[in-house]
Amino acid sequence: MEPDNLPDILELLKRTKTSPILTNPSTSMKWLLAHHGIKQEGEIIINREDRMALATAAVLLRADIEEVVQHLNWKDFEGFVARILVENNYSCVESFRRRGNAEIKGMEIDVIGLKNRTLLVIDAKMWGVRSGKASALRTAIDKQKERTDRLSNQLDRLAKKMTKLKAGTYELLPIMVTWLVEDIEIHEGVPVVPIFLLNSFLLNIADYEDLIDSFKGHLSDHYDQQTL
Repeated sequence: MEPDNLPDILELLKRTKTSPILTNPSTSMKWLLAHHGIKQEGEIIINREDRMALATAAVLLRADIEEVVQHLNWKDFEGFVARILVENNYSCVESFRRRGNAEIKGMEIDVIGLKNRTLLVIDAKMWGVRSGKASALRTAIDKQKERTDRLSNQLDRLAKKMTKLKAGTYELLPIMVTWLVEDIEIHEGVPVVPIFLLNSFLLNIADYEDLIDSFKGHLSDHYDQQTL
């Protein structure tokens, strides 16, 4: 793919952010659609996987990743985070939900990545620079640590969604990923990682492990097989 296709990629992402239906594509856009195997007969639908492929292509063409993310919706953003994890050899589950009841509090975790005996428990925040960020960040960090702690006691539930999770003990690391333009920071034991530095963070995660609050979880050989 030639670098001068980048404007068309960004335009496609922009035009399909709120609706998957693409109307009146240009000739160069049609070439891109064909290149990515996107059907052009009848109504043109750009689904989430197509959008992730386009976003990844834009990054490979050295697009400003902040500009790319601005054309994604929150579900795309989760998928973009998961794709970066997969490219770094993690197994992933998105939107892991645990329904609550009278005894157990419900929860939702955006993305969970597994590699060896480590689980990355990720809250994906499409935050820009805004007033009150520091207070919101503290609240989000506290909630993410709480979710990670609760997940450490519910690995049997996770194993039903993440089939590569086998019996044994795991280390769970709470992480927040945002698109804030700032360096990787550790707040109260939780890394806050800008999306454009996520790949670098994953490649060098061993350098941060002593600074991250971690939670131990154990999956027994005979975990509950009941349906969620």
